Amino acid sequence: MKVRIAQLYDLDALNTLEAQLFDGDRISPRQMRRFIKSSQSVLFLAEAEGRTAGYGLVLFHRGTQLARLYSLAVDPDFRGRRIAQQLLAACETAALENGFNTLRLEVRHDNLPARNLYEKCGYSPLKVLIHYYDDLADGLRMQKRLTPVEAKFLLPLPLYVQTTPFTCGPACLMMSLAYLQPDYQPCRQLEMQLWREATTIFMASGHGGCSGHGLALAANRRGCKVTLWAQSQSTPFIDSVRDVKKKEIIELVHQDFCQQLDEAGVAVVEAMPPASQIEAWLRQGCCLLMLISTYRFNGCKEPHWIVLSGVSEQFFFFHDPYAEDRADSGHRAHVPLTKAGLSQVLGFGRQKQTACVVLHPTAAAVIPPGG
Repeated sequence: MKVRIAQLYDLDALNTLEAQLFDGDRISPRQMRRFIKSSQSVLFLAEAEGRTAGYGLVLFHRGTQLARLYSLAVDPDFRGRRIAQQLLAACETAALENGFNTLRLEVRHDNLPARNLYEKCGYSPLKVLIHYYDDLADGLRMQKRLTPVEAKFLLPLPLYVQTTPFTCGPACLMMSLAYLQPDYQPCRQLEMQLWREATTIFMASGHGGCSGHGLALAANRRGCKVTLWAQSQSTPFIDSVRDVKKKEIIELVHQDFCQQLDEAGVAVVEAMPPASQIEAWLRQGCCLLMLISTYRFNGCKEPHWIVLSGVSEQFFFFHDPYAEDRADSGHRAHVPLTKAGLSQVLGFGRQKQTACVVLHPTAAAVIPPGG
């Protein structure tokens, strides 16, 4: 059995198989042709005994980290030969190679064999879709975080999940401190303490977020050798509030952070490091806290902190402190992101504010009393 990318000369066989397997929700011949030709999709075909045994179709949604398994079909004459698993693996590999770290799919809720297959292959249920199909059958949305199989260099960075919506920065700093300083024990008390030290106080709504300057200062206080790389055409997060008095306070806090960093001798570079420098730092054992926009992950334009945790030939890896629940937390360590994709998620707001807090390993790091 061979799996390959489908070509236009496969159309007749694919359309015949589609008509044989599905009474409704079919891919039309015109759609099938478009999927084969499109740069936003890859259609894999499985061949066995000179026949088309099945196909797998994955779609790419540019601007996010999500790819979609649109359809997976196997001729009944060839079932039981692990063809579905091989097609699924090909779709997962294609998603990774195109820069997508998550594959999502929909399956009929009453299709237990298919659901069992996906669960065995690592897919987790997300949401029941009421009356999703043409015959009003319910659907089930599932997804899987994809992991590259290529050789990679990973830091033994512990995962700490933020306990509030606004403490992603402190969570990333605690993960880094626990790696750099083995005696450091992350906990919620220290999470809140770091947030109080590093927050800019206000955001558009809710509690304030932590700036790169605030996190760099908090790390310096804990004995870390720190470098801050930051670019912004205005004070961090100041454009997210409209109230003039709030803007004045944010500016006051930021200038205080800048003064304290200068007095502490912490280097601040008004630029973003190139990918080659980021990779070199990771291989030296440095921790890099990066400010990103979550738009490419969930469609929401929100600031969020991650910490890079490794590198391979094609990918950077990061720990994401945000998890929807306990089950989701297992998928937040060493998340792959293509090297080109990293530059696409960096930057927040109209001013494209960027920040990278680099913590360099040093034997002289000492944790002050109280964390």
